[in-house]
Amino acid sequence: MLTSAAFNDYALEGLGPCLRLVEAEPLLPTLRQAMLGWPLTPCVTQKATPDICVWRHSEGYWQEAPALPQGMLLDTPVGTACSVIADVAGAFLRKHPELVGLHCGSVEINGQLVIFPDAHRAGKSTLTSAFAAAGYRVFGDDVLALNQQGEGIALGVAPRLRLPLPETLATDFQHFVACHLGPFDERYGYLRLPASRLAAHGDKRPLGAILLIDRDHSLSSPQLTRLQPGDGLWQLLQQNFAEHELDQALIERFLPILQKLPCFLLCYPDAYEAAVWLTKRWQGQSFQADTPATQPMGAENRPACAALSLDDARCWQTSPAACEWLVGDELFVIGQSGGDVHRMNATSRAVWELLKHEPLTLEDVSETLDEFFGGVGLMQIKRDMAQLLANLDHVGLIHEACEPLSTA
Repeated sequence: MLTSAAFNDYALEGLGPCLRLVEAEPLLPTLRQAMLGWPLTPCVTQKATPDICVWRHSEGYWQEAPALPQGMLLDTPVGTACSVIADVAGAFLRKHPELVGLHCGSVEINGQLVIFPDAHRAGKSTLTSAFAAAGYRVFGDDVLALNQQGEGIALGVAPRLRLPLPETLATDFQHFVACHLGPFDERYGYLRLPASRLAAHGDKRPLGAILLIDRDHSLSSPQLTRLQPGDGLWQLLQQNFAEHELDQALIERFLPILQKLPCFLLCYPDAYEAAVWLTKRWQGQSFQADTPATQPMGAENRPACAALSLDDARCWQTSPAACEWLVGDELFVIGQSGGDVHRMNATSRAVWELLKHEPLTLEDVSETLDEFFGGVGLMQIKRDMAQLLANLDHVGLIHEACEPLSTA
């Protein structure tokens, strides 16, 4: 790109000089409206070129950043703002390794943050905006920084909605969006929220609840179910930007927070109606659900591998390098330092404890479980254990015992 063109450098709170606009000043109003709570301020010209640079281009804007080493052509100011915001959020988290970036929506209710981790097409941003329409303060619809004290920290970025909005959304919500729509193009639009409904950069609140969300148009009204603590931990492990931390370190960070943090599943047909319904139920009260805690939403990891033969006579034992964390009735295990996290339900945990005590064969494990789970049938238990042991062996959580069982 041309280096002799006119340019200006800008800084952000908590990050410092980070952005250079090269003949791209028309982009500045869009950026500032999309980052109402994290204002860009002009700074002195930097001797070293800032990591994020945007040039005016005949077909839009050209951006380069650490995540875009080859550069990228962006055709609209809003599309460029989306890309720049993603890069400055990443730069902020890299500069502050003591923070973990969660991929979630977050709103303040009763002085605490309710967070809803990203789920495929579940409407995270729409639900976040719906809470704003219902009168609540948004801490973010995409990224929330989490400190070591268990507090969520806002970046100050406005919610971004996918456009056009579905016509099926509540009329009151569509009216709110129409009155508060800031910069937009054919694909996305940022909401222009007042300070009372958008937390400024650096604002912090303690976490109050984890809300897993499921948009279900077959329902006639929202439903709220209490989940196991492990469901919340599993989502936080899947939805974070802590590339510098291993899962083992993340569990050790999240676990003290989750021991006292309720986790819920919210199923709803309409985001705005769900936000109004939920906040009425929780207004001035502790976070509660309609139904009691359910069984875990998912079992332990099940890699695609063949089950053991039913006549397998090998003795199995747990890996001595495994790290373990108990969350409710579930066990989270890492086979070795830096390895993947595996989530064990009650049955898997029972098998794990048996194999920790002494090496056992498939037959031994099956017969022991049959004594506790009478009525299922020994053959069915044996088939299930043949698959479970194969799975555990496949991921390195167990291995064949070095010495056979004594027959004395």
